[in-house]
Amino acid sequence: MDSEYNSDLETGRFAAREKSTQSKPKKPKKVTAGYLERAAVHYLGRFSSSEQNLRGVLERKIRRRNENHAPATEEQQGWISDVVAKCVRYDYVDDNRYAAQRAEMLLRKGKPVRMIKQDLRHKGISADISAVALAQLGGEDAAAIDQKAAAAYIKRRRFGPFRREVGADSVLIAAKREKELASMARAGFAYGLATEMLDWSADGIIDLLA
Repeated sequence: MDSEYNSDLETGRFAAREKSTQSKPKKPKKVTAGYLERAAVHYLGRFSSSEQNLRGVLERKIRRRNENHAPATEEQQGWISDVVAKCVRYDYVDDNRYAAQRAEMLLRKGKPVRMIKQDLRHKGISADISAVALAQLGGEDAAAIDQKAAAAYIKRRRFGPFRREVGADSVLIAAKREKELASMARAGFAYGLATEMLDWSADGIIDLLA
C-alpha cells in the first residue's frame, strides 16, 4: 500500500516537473553587435572565408536567435556589415587570398575549371577574382588545369593505372573502365580528356602532379 502510494506520488511529481518545463520555453538569446563580432572571430579561427560567405554565416546565426527565426533586421544587417568590414580591415578576410587557396585545394581534389568557377561563385567570389585565382593555377590555359585536375581525380579514386587488380579478364577491365568514365563525366570532365588520361601511366600522372 505504502509503496503504491509512494510510486503514485513520484509519478505525480515527475508529471508536474515535466509540465513546468514545457510551460516555460527557453527564450532565444539576444543578438548584439558584440555577439556577432565574437561569432565571426570564432568562425574564422576554424575556417577561412570570403566576405559574402561570412555574411551568410552571421545571417544564419541571427535567424537562429531571432524570435520565430525571423531574418536579420535593418539594424542587424548594419552590424553584420560593420563586422565583415572590420574583419577585412584586420586581414582576417581577404577574397583574393581565399579564392587562391580554395581554387588550389579544389584542384588537388580533382575538380575541373568549370567546377572550381562554380564553387567560387557560390562562395561569393567575383568573376575577376576567380579569374586571377585560376590563372595562378596554370596561367590562362584552362585545358592544362583540367588535365592536372583529371590526373588528381584518377589518382585519388584509384582509376586507370591505379585501379586494383582485375586480372586479365578483358570484359571485367572494360566494365571497370566504363564505370570510371561515367564517374569522371559526373565530376565534370570532358569525355575526350577522361579517355586520354585513363590511358596514362601511373608514373606520368605522378610526374604531372609533382
